[in-house]
Formats: sequence, structure tokens, C-alpha cells
Amino acid sequence: MKAPAIYVLICTLDDGIRRVAQVLLAYEEGVRYVVSWQRSSVPTEAMEQAARELEAREDVVVTELSGAGLCRNRNHAMDVVASLQTNAMEDVVYVIADDDERLEPDAFRKIREFYVSHPCVDVVLWQMASLADGRPLKSYPSALMDYRDRPRSYYPSSVELTFRSRLRVLGLRFDERFGLGSEKLAAGEEEVFLTDVLRRGLRVWMNPSLLCRTSASTTGSQLLNPKVLRSKGAVYAYGHGRLWSFFRSCREAISLGLRQRHPIWPIFRNIWYGVNYIRK
Repeated sequence: MKAPAIYVLICTLDDGIRRVAQVLLAYEEGVRYVVSWQRSSVPTEAMEQAARELEAREDVVVTELSGAGLCRNRNHAMDVVASLQTNAMEDVVYVIADDDERLEPDAFRKIREFYVSHPCVDVVLWQMASLADGRPLKSYPSALMDYRDRPRSYYPSSVELTFRSRLRVLGLRFDERFGLGSEKLAAGEEEVFLTDVLRRGLRVWMNPSLLCRTSASTTGSQLLNPKVLRSKGAVYAYGHGRLWSFFRSCREAISLGLRQRHPIWPIFRNIWYGVNYIRK
């Protein structure tokens, strides 16, 4: 089987364009970077210069998008890749990247080899480590695993995600109600995306191999942020009915309140807001 082309989708906002150059690896045949630069204001000369320097590389495409919303930005980046493809039937793998991460030097070799040897797998979740000390940022399984059998404590992150372009052909997108920059919900877009993938009967696997290093600071770590709490409830309701979501919200509010020594009712109220927001 022919190795797939790889498109690295780097979504960045405003001044983040100045960090993107550090994400890029040396030129490699069959690998292209699509930098989707979301702008909420008039860019500075330093930002414009950074964009011009990126575009000087033959393997980089910089596209601009106004407004906010990380999921909207990712969907836009996927659309740009589709417009760049000369053959709609070409096997392509998308790699989701942030402007503050560092890909492993052999990341693309790993991706190619895995997708060639597992042609029926649609999505692969890799491991990420701390940029500071190289330690895994989560408790990962030690062997290849079906995502449906994942540990209960595991929650996916965007930079762990790689997937075939056929997902986009099937109409799968990132739900723009979720994620950074959305109106109500600051997180949860990866779980919702994978829920949609599994509902289509597609295959999602977890691979115990390091793909990238990144900062330990994520929206998921902001446990008491109201928009993060709302996201929890929204994710519960997206995958389950209202009754299950109610009991899950109660359990999470009690557990989180005790762990963080914080009043339980405000936590529950925000989580339940997210349930109602999605179920309405």
C-alpha cells in the first residue's frame, strides 16, 4: 500500500503566528503544513513578517480567517487541504498541531508506517509528553488499544489526534459549539469529534508511541473554570441521555468539590448548564 500524504494542520490565533516556525520540521517529501491564521484584530508588522517567512517555505501554506473559535479554525484548515488536493481519492492523513508544540523528529515516519500497516484504522491517538521534562502528560496504555476500551481516566487532546481525510469526505467536522473561542464551552471538542467518528462505525485506536511534546497547561486543567465545567456537562449530554447525564453531573460535582475543597452546588450548576445547552 502506498504511504499516505501528510498534512499538518496548525491553527493559531493573532500573535501565535510568530511561534509556528518552531513547530515545523525539516522539509520532507509528502508532508505539507497548512497554517490557519485566525485574526481577531489588525496584525502587527511582526506578525505579518512571521507569516511571510512561513510562506517562503515550499511545504507551507498560510491561510487567514477572521474572528474566533478554534474548532471553526480547524474545520477551515481541513477545507483548505481539500482545495489543495489534486486527486480527491488520494490517501491523506491529517495531523492536528498547536503553535506551541514540538513534533518528534521521527513523527512522520511513525505515522506513515502505522497507517500503511493498518489500512482499516481511521483515527489514531498518539502519546504526548511534557515539553519541560519529557515525561508523559497522561497515564497511557502500554500497548495498542481500541479507543472504546480506553482507561476511564483518559481524555483525548487535540495534539494526539491524526486521522484520514475520508472522515471529512463523510462529513465529519469539529463541533463549533465546543472549544476555545466558542461562546459557551471552552473544551470537549475532541471527545465530541471521536463520539461522532464512532457513531459512524469507524475505527479509532490508541498507539503507545510518542508523537509530540507540549506544555502541560491545557483548558482541561482549569478544573473550576465555568466554561470548562459547562463543557463537561455538554460532553455528557452529547454522548448520553438527560437522566444518565444528571447522575454523572452529580457524581462529578461531588468528586470535584471534595478534591478542590470548593462548594459543590456552583460546580453542579455549571455542569448542568452544559447538559441543558446541548440538549435544548
